[in-house]
Amino acid sequence: MSNLTFLSDNRVLEASLSMITGTANAQFPLTNIQHDFTTKVFRSNEDTIEILVDLKQSVAIDSFAIVGSSVSGLGFGDVSLYGSLSTNFTGATEISVDINAEHNFGFKLWNAGGSFRYWKLVINNTGGNYVELSNLYLGVRTEISNGIDLNTFKYSQQDNTKITTNAYGQRFIDTYNKSKSMSGQIKFLNKQEFDTINSLYIQHGKSIPIWVIVDPDGVMASDGEYLFSGYFYFSKDLSYVSSGPFLYNVELILSEAT
Repeated sequence: MSNLTFLSDNRVLEASLSMITGTANAQFPLTNIQHDFTTKVFRSNEDTIEILVDLKQSVAIDSFAIVGSSVSGLGFGDVSLYGSLSTNFTGATEISVDINAEHNFGFKLWNAGGSFRYWKLVINNTGGNYVELSNLYLGVRTEISNGIDLNTFKYSQQDNTKITTNAYGQRFIDTYNKSKSMSGQIKFLNKQEFDTINSLYIQHGKSIPIWVIVDPDGVMASDGEYLFSGYFYFSKDLSYVSSGPFLYNVELILSEAT
């Protein structure tokens, strides 16, 4: 399997957010994207907006990810990013984000070309009445080169719809969102990889979501880079097993954040 990519240090969470163009719906403020719940969304009053993300200091950034509401999905059609040392973005390079509405996920990985304090997000929802955003990631990525062992990989989708049946066999259905989970072993971690995985778990535990891209090159399945990616919780404590001198195996069990 290709590299396993983690997005952990989310600069959006501590950033100052404001609108450059467009306005926020008073019931769905911009700060909602800084909350863990995907169902707590920001919504604009227009179908095209620009958001200013002030990181408060210049830092190198090499990754962006976005996920829609687990109930309503992606509330936009396309996203572009621009980095700048000031709030003047004239001449800034466009970074176009790859998104997949079917799998409710989008991301872009690139080689950091400098440190910027300010980022502009240009977001369109052509044909819609507004733009809706759930959770964003803007930061650096952590990659584990040996990935999840395919022989142990498991992926599942859960339909959280509630169904009850009365004495006559009639079904009463309350429709809720779907969610996904993944698991598998990362085998033969060396010391550096062990330290990396262990640090990620210490930072997030089972209570702080982490962004995970299992198949960034899309080699496992059609649209695998979106299907096997998302915004997850560690749902089990990590337990390491020695697999050789100074080598370790560890099982990851991930449940989608909703």
